[in-house]
Amino acid sequence: MKNRAVLSEWCGHALDRSNWIDNMYEHGLECRFDAAPVDGSAAVVDWHSAGELCIGKAELASVRLSPAPSRSAQLGEHVFLKVVESGSLVVEQHKQMLRFNAGSMLLIDPSYGFKDYYGDLTKVALLRMPRSALKDRGLRYSFAEPHVANPMSDDVKAVREMMFRTAQQSGATSEPLRERFGQQCLDLLDVILDNPRESARGRTDAAIVLRTKQVVMRLLADSDLTVSRIADELNMSASALTRALKAAGVSPLRYAWSLRLEQAARLLRGTAKDKVRAKEVAYRCGFSDAAHFSRAFKARHGMSPSEFASEQASVSSQKDN
Repeated sequence: MKNRAVLSEWCGHALDRSNWIDNMYEHGLECRFDAAPVDGSAAVVDWHSAGELCIGKAELASVRLSPAPSRSAQLGEHVFLKVVESGSLVVEQHKQMLRFNAGSMLLIDPSYGFKDYYGDLTKVALLRMPRSALKDRGLRYSFAEPHVANPMSDDVKAVREMMFRTAQQSGATSEPLRERFGQQCLDLLDVILDNPRESARGRTDAAIVLRTKQVVMRLLADSDLTVSRIADELNMSASALTRALKAAGVSPLRYAWSLRLEQAARLLRGTAKDKVRAKEVAYRCGFSDAAHFSRAFKARHGMSPSEFASEQASVSSQKDN
């Protein structure tokens, strides 16, 4: 029997239902469709890598999803952020059924098992992130039940809108840009996890490191960036900032230096071998002297900026072929 009313797509490619289910299984999920799909039913996923994360969107109806037992270890290494754009999602965890309507933003931990139910057509934005990425940022990384972001918070609303836009554009953007988007989403997770019903994390050293990174990335092009300027942005003293970063094993300026080189590598990925381009990247990352940038970059990555860009372009070309 053909299900002509059901649209099945995976990253822009039409698939029959069997192949669509196989793709879901490769990502650690078992998929079951209702026996009698109705007009307008859908199984559409547009899913793209973003560095260590994956970003995408889905349109689902008459579909039930749950972790595949044989892939539980693979899936359990990650945490999922889901943003309901329209329709509704029902999550079953620990025999408790919770409905999430349009505008809901929630974190799901597959290691505790769950079942997702999509009845009517529902659109969701998705972010899959390594559990270790949350842990490294001093954030909570284990959730025995769905963690729901505060829908009344203006900050949460802003992050939700950014997630929608990021997911919508993920298929049309380059992998280096998606990686940058993914890092921004990770850096904003503390907003989603800020729930007054939970015990406050306080200004831990790990949280200060995370906020320092956010400030440095925003001010990256300023070649005169100082510890005092970073501390002012964080509303703390320079000495307190230095102590917090020292506890994490770094100094403020060395940390800023490291972030500059990381950002430079991201900007150079996928670019052609071009000295002017390398010089532009140097200035965008706060290096006032292109030659100094080239020496520092080579010390970190073992090759010059132009060699790095050329190698990345070659790798990208091989992937496309």
